[in-house]
Amino acid sequence: MYKFFFIFILFTCFFSTYSQRYNIQFYNTDNGLPQNSIKDIIKDRYGFIWLTTENGIVRYDGLHFLVYKSFPLSSQRFTFFYGNPEKDSIFTVADHGKTVLIERKVPKVFGNVKRTSTVIVKDNVNYYLYSSNYSYSPSPGVFFFMDFKKGKYFMTENSFTYEDRCSKVIKNLKLKPFLKYNPSVFAINELLFYIDYESKKVKKIEEGEITGIYNLPLLTDSKSKIFWSRTNGQVFILNNNIIYTCSYSKVQLNTAKLVETDSILENNLNSIYYDENYKKLYLGSSTDGLKVLSLSDFVSSKRKSLPSSSIFYSVRPYNDSCVITPNGEIFNRNGFVESKNFKKASSYFLDFDKYGNIVTRKEDTLLIYKKNAGYQDFFRVFEKKNILTDFFFDGNKYYMLFVRQKRGEGFSGMVAVYENWSIKSLKKKYLFANEPTKFKVTDEGDILVGTIKGLYKISSRQHKIYHFAAKSELSIRDIVRSKDGKFWITTSGKGFYLLENNKLLKMPNDIDNNTSSAHTLLEDQNGFFWISTNNGLYKIRESELLRYRNNTNVRINYYRFAKDAGFNTNEFNGGGNINGNRLKNGEFVLPTLDGLVFFDPGKVKSYYPEHLYVERALVDGREILFKNNLNLKRESKRLDIFIDVPYYGNPDNITIEAKLDNESDGKWEVIGSDRKFSISNPGYGKYSLVVRMLTSDKGKFIYKNINIIIPPYYYQTIWFKTSVFLFLLFLLYLSVKWRISFLQKRNSELEKIIHQRTKSLSSTVENLEVTKLKLHKEIEQQKKLIGTITHDITTPLKFIALTSKEVLKRNELDVRHAEKVLNSIYKSSNQLYNFTLTLKEYADIYSHYRSDDIVLYSLYKVVEEKKILFDEIARNNNTIITNNVSKEILTEVSKNILAAIIHNLLDNAVKYTENGSIDISCIMSVDSTSLIISDTGLGMDIEKIEYYTKLQRNIDNEKLLLQKYGMGLHLILQLLQMIEGKIIIEKNSPKGTLFRLVLKNKNND
Repeated sequence: MYKFFFIFILFTCFFSTYSQRYNIQFYNTDNGLPQNSIKDIIKDRYGFIWLTTENGIVRYDGLHFLVYKSFPLSSQRFTFFYGNPEKDSIFTVADHGKTVLIERKVPKVFGNVKRTSTVIVKDNVNYYLYSSNYSYSPSPGVFFFMDFKKGKYFMTENSFTYEDRCSKVIKNLKLKPFLKYNPSVFAINELLFYIDYESKKVKKIEEGEITGIYNLPLLTDSKSKIFWSRTNGQVFILNNNIIYTCSYSKVQLNTAKLVETDSILENNLNSIYYDENYKKLYLGSSTDGLKVLSLSDFVSSKRKSLPSSSIFYSVRPYNDSCVITPNGEIFNRNGFVESKNFKKASSYFLDFDKYGNIVTRKEDTLLIYKKNAGYQDFFRVFEKKNILTDFFFDGNKYYMLFVRQKRGEGFSGMVAVYENWSIKSLKKKYLFANEPTKFKVTDEGDILVGTIKGLYKISSRQHKIYHFAAKSELSIRDIVRSKDGKFWITTSGKGFYLLENNKLLKMPNDIDNNTSSAHTLLEDQNGFFWISTNNGLYKIRESELLRYRNNTNVRINYYRFAKDAGFNTNEFNGGGNINGNRLKNGEFVLPTLDGLVFFDPGKVKSYYPEHLYVERALVDGREILFKNNLNLKRESKRLDIFIDVPYYGNPDNITIEAKLDNESDGKWEVIGSDRKFSISNPGYGKYSLVVRMLTSDKGKFIYKNINIIIPPYYYQTIWFKTSVFLFLLFLLYLSVKWRISFLQKRNSELEKIIHQRTKSLSSTVENLEVTKLKLHKEIEQQKKLIGTITHDITTPLKFIALTSKEVLKRNELDVRHAEKVLNSIYKSSNQLYNFTLTLKEYADIYSHYRSDDIVLYSLYKVVEEKKILFDEIARNNNTIITNNVSKEILTEVSKNILAAIIHNLLDNAVKYTENGSIDISCIMSVDSTSLIISDTGLGMDIEKIEYYTKLQRNIDNEKLLLQKYGMGLHLILQLLQMIEGKIIIEKNSPKGTLFRLVLKNKNND
């Protein structure tokens, strides 16, 4: 008896009364399941949870249900799982003895029935595999076997035997294996446990022998229902809506309370699986689908009887595990403890003074509850029209933050320093135009003050107020000092900031911008900040934020806790003087709209996914499986690549990104909750899809690379393009060759034309240059000639003027003197006439020379015309003019100029020849034509011949002696220059003068 009492005490000591709060989720045909009857639940080695139903097998990854119900079977009804998940071999039984193997994350019908047989025929009796609490509709004549490494157990209605695998020795156990046609056994690994309901004992059986007896009333209670799975290695006990775990460790069989549920119907519960890592309990029902209970490390505490009192703002630690509210209510993680029955006060203010008294506020009156009276007695302190919003004490000084109503709308504020609680010994005050919200003292004694318009600093030395500039107006919620002395500023709608070196640096918001309205932050022992917001609680390492401070390109990843973590609401509260608390037992307490959230930050686990699988794709509506290479048909129009991640935490904390490496921008694309990467109308080629997933709070990612290969059409292949390119290149070659030949031919023709035109142009340019020189010379000669003529004309004119003046002075003139005067006037006038006439003739010749057309004419005819003109005059002088020029001689020399030259020469010859002859002849050569005019007259003296010869050689520079030698030959020399001719003057033999005109012949090109 004492022995059994000792055993009872020994084993009941392992029973744990601790259970966790939970959040529950329901899944059925309305949100993912193919059918509402869940037969069995198991987790594979890859992290996926599998369910069997009466309409297929379901794979669950924490967010989506992937249903397999198109097996080549007559029915899609499945029952229990068996096999070894660690060896990636999970089997399930279908109707009519068919087996499905789940391997490498995919189920398929398995053909090796002997290896996976769930039925053994022995002594003409069918024995069915018994590996979980699943029952084959308990009825008489249904027997079971259990397979272990060293042998098998066979159970019938009247026998319980063990057969050794090696020796085949059979041992009979004197136990009744059935209770109401259900086996009274369960297994944990290689151990078999028998529940003896008669003796109220649990017996451990090894290799057919009873090796231990345990007194566990919970297991032997007839009200208890056992749920077990040898494949999962888990045993659960359901008793009075409480689920317990049963485990074997160190030769002891232990039970522990896991969770107390509000209501679980035992009759329709088929299976239970507990994911210890994620603290999630999966309950499979025969009619209600799947229930997932998330066991929480967070506890929301409130008074259930008073819903209106579940809204909290400022609370303060009351002892190591409790907090107190401004109304005097005390709470711990298990709920309401007691109430001190404080006077009704503002929910936004509560604190302790330096004596441990509790300070609350009602409008402009402070209610101070005495610690030494157990907070049952209080006294009032009045501050007229000033509302206290925050305070702290330092030595003998009290720093107080007041708000005062303005005359119009809004509030102003004041920071006041007092020497005691009387609020009468004011030492210093600082006024603010806007409503202050929070303040904090620095190590230097300065005061940081937050208002609804920005952050300020009061300098204790200079007694001045400085404003911290920001990009926009900030409404300050809280000022928090971390353990390393840094100040963190939370705002309303503008995020939170780091104040360092008198500068505000804005921290990045979470992906949903919930941290833009952060209420406060609490720092735990591991360097994490816990940030309460209007939509969830966020966790981030301070070191990550400081890393962002050093490099703003660093990505910040927040971890989010929401209602599924154990809150009653996602909306936390702020705006009080205290927005979060640390208890001495290590717990944090945060106020919300529905309760106070208690949690131990050191025990709250952050869940990050560990495995990333990219092995499924939907191509034009058809699902295909692949490994690292995804080969598609060239006709593919739509591609959806699924990213499978077994993760059972808050899906907000999954960060998955993907990109195609061969895209030009190369930007990471965030994968949404559908967890797929889509490509429309992919062209041919090889694409490299890179998928990455965040796996830790330190920013560590894992990567997966997938090659997407789409073959090209024949006209898109390299060889086709190369062939076309070479063909086009050949055509281009022929075209270029023909073009070059054509251009060469054309260039040759153009070169000839250009050569001719260039030659003509060169000739024209040369002629122009020559003409230019000639014109220049002519102009210079004309200037010289005109100047000389003008000078020579001046002399006779002056002489005539002087002579006329002398005649006018004399009253009387004798005949001789008058004859002399008139003779002088006549000679001067005649000389003047001759000069003028010569000048006129020269002008006429020059004018006609510029307008003459160059034509061939007969030199004989020109000479003959002049001969006829002077024949009568010559006959009067008894002189004969003879024209010996050949009628065949033609010339292009300007006809007018040549005629003028011949005219002058004949005029002079006729004038100075009497009783003689004048002969005109012509001699032709290749380059020139020589026209010879010779007379037998008086002849030109040698001096004159030398003058004209010298003048012709240097006509540009020699001085003209018109008065001495007349204008005739001077004019001839000018005219010869115009036609590029010259004159040779010689003495004629025996007497007279010979003029030889040398005219240049023009070359006909």
